[in-house]
Amino acid sequence: MSTTPATKREVAESSFDLLHHAIVDKISSSNRNHPEKDLEMIGYTVGQKLVERYVKEKPILENDLAVITFLCKDFWTEVYGKQMDKLRTNHKGVFELQDHRFRALLRVSAVPHSALWNDSRFSVRLGA
Repeated sequence: MSTTPATKREVAESSFDLLHHAIVDKISSSNRNHPEKDLEMIGYTVGQKLVERYVKEKPILENDLAVITFLCKDFWTEVYGKQMDKLRTNHKGVFELQDHRFRALLRVSAVPHSALWNDSRFSVRLGA
């Protein structure tokens, strides 16, 4: 059994961008009924697997705030190379996480009134 620590696996940003674009293009141009739901499911599945791999050796997070803090600081930094820009809560179990320069949306054209128009900002609400 080797005692050498596992090396950190990285993918060039350009490779990630090309893969991301190819997936979006392929699903968007297919004859699917709800391509946005298919893309969302791919993103959800990939995100879930990334989190599972990353937390395998971490201590158990005891509460919602610990989970959100982990996502904003540790996980986001590991995956995107930066922390979330903003974290807000209403103290009733709802958290809003914001990344104002989300890499996956930086090269998306800003088309007003489109489902994708978000000015390269990423925001997600979690909770009740």
